[in-house]
Amino acid sequence: MHRNKMHKERVKTLLILLLSLSAVFLGLRTGLFDEPLRAGGFGGGTPPLAITGQASPAAFPTAMMANLDSGSHHGQRMDGQSGSHDTGISVLYHIFSGSLGEALGSSSPSEPVSLEEWEAALTGTGVFFQYDVEISGTVLAGWLGTEIGGATDAMQRMVLSLRQGVVHLYYMGRDGVPHRSGTAVDSGALRTILETVEPNGAQFGFQVPSFAGDPFTVMLARYDGIPVITEFSAMGDVFRQLDMVLGHFGMHLAMARYLDEGGVRTMVEGGATLRLWENGRIHYLCQADTSRLVAWEAGEPSLSEAIEAARGIAQVLERFSGEATVQLSNWYDGSDDIDEAIILHFSYYLGGIPIWTDYPAATIVIRGRYVREVTLFVRAFARTGQHSGVMPELQAAAAAGDAELILSYVSTEGDILRARWLLAPIEREEPADG
Repeated sequence: MHRNKMHKERVKTLLILLLSLSAVFLGLRTGLFDEPLRAGGFGGGTPPLAITGQASPAAFPTAMMANLDSGSHHGQRMDGQSGSHDTGISVLYHIFSGSLGEALGSSSPSEPVSLEEWEAALTGTGVFFQYDVEISGTVLAGWLGTEIGGATDAMQRMVLSLRQGVVHLYYMGRDGVPHRSGTAVDSGALRTILETVEPNGAQFGFQVPSFAGDPFTVMLARYDGIPVITEFSAMGDVFRQLDMVLGHFGMHLAMARYLDEGGVRTMVEGGATLRLWENGRIHYLCQADTSRLVAWEAGEPSLSEAIEAARGIAQVLERFSGEATVQLSNWYDGSDDIDEAIILHFSYYLGGIPIWTDYPAATIVIRGRYVREVTLFVRAFARTGQHSGVMPELQAAAAAGDAELILSYVSTEGDILRARWLLAPIEREEPADG
C-alpha cells in the first residue's frame, strides 16, 4: 500500500504543477516561434519497413530523432497527429527498429567517450532512440529479436551514428556517462532509409539556448493535434474471463476456493490468493516457494530475467486495455538491500503518450527467484476520433524552467482525457551541513 500512496502523491504533484498559462502569454513572454518552423513529413508517401527479426512492442521507445545529412532533424514522440493513426513514432520505430536490433546484436565491447563526442553523434547523421526507463542491452536486444553482442550495459538513450562509412552505437544510461561500441550495421542501407525521411523542425534541448531542462529532450516544432481518448472500466470482461486470468497466475478456477469478502472476490489455492475489486484492482499474493510463478530457474538475482518475467505477467492487461499498451516505466532493484526485492512498475501508453492512473498499471514484486506479489489496475482506453492541441514545447519550456516536461494523459480528470503538459520537478541532493 505504501508504494501505491507514493504513486498517488506523484500524480497529485504532477496535477498541481499542470501548466495552465496561456500560449499567448508565453509567446509574448518568450518571443519564441516568431518565425514559423517548416513541418515536413515522409517523402514519397509511407516509407518501406526495414525490420530484421521480430521486434517486440516492449522495445517501443518514447522519443526518436532521425538526423539527416543536411544537419536537420525529424523527431517524433507520439502518434495520431492531424487525425492520422499511421503517422508519428510508430512509423519511425518500424523503419529503424531492425537497424537498432542489428546494432545491438553485432556490437563490440564498448568504451566511455566524452560528452562532446556524444553530442556530435546526436547531431550528426544517424538515429536517436529515447526510453522512459533504463534497460540492459541484453533485454533490449531480446525484445528486438536478436542476441546481444558486446554492449551489455544499461541504456536509456541510444544513437546509431553514421560517420565515414561506419555505423557506431552510442548509448547512455541513467548515470549520464556516454559509451561507444562498434557495429556491423550496413552504413549504405541505413543511409538509404534515412533518405526517405524529411525534416520537420525538431531539435534537441541542448540546441535551444533558452531551454534549461533535459539537454537531450526531443523537442518538436509543432503539435498538429493529439488524439482525445476515452477511459472505461473493463472489469466485466475480466470476470467473464476469470479462468484465463487465474491461469495467468498458475491458478485454476476448478481448484481454487472462492470467497466473497465484502464484495471483493477472493480466490485461494495452494498458498496463493487472488483478490479482484470492482474498481479494477487485482491483487495476487503468494508467500510459499512454489513453481507457480518463477522469475528464473536458479542462480543469482537477474534483473534481465526479472523484467522479462514481470512483462509476461503485466501483458495480461493488454487483453482488456483497448488501444492502450502496457510498458515498463520504472524499477527498483533492492536485491542487495534488506528487503531483497526487485520491484517493477508498468504504465499504460497510447500512441506513445503515458496515461497517469490512480495506481500503476502493474506493480510486480520478486523476491529470491519467485514472483511474490502482483497488483494490476485494469482500465481500457480508446481514441474518440477527436483531437486537441497543446502549446508548442518551446513555449511550455519557458514556464517549466529546469523541471522536466511530460506530455501525458491524466485519468483522474474524467472519462474523456486530453493530453497535457505536466511538470515533474527535478529532485536535487541537499548540500551537506557545514
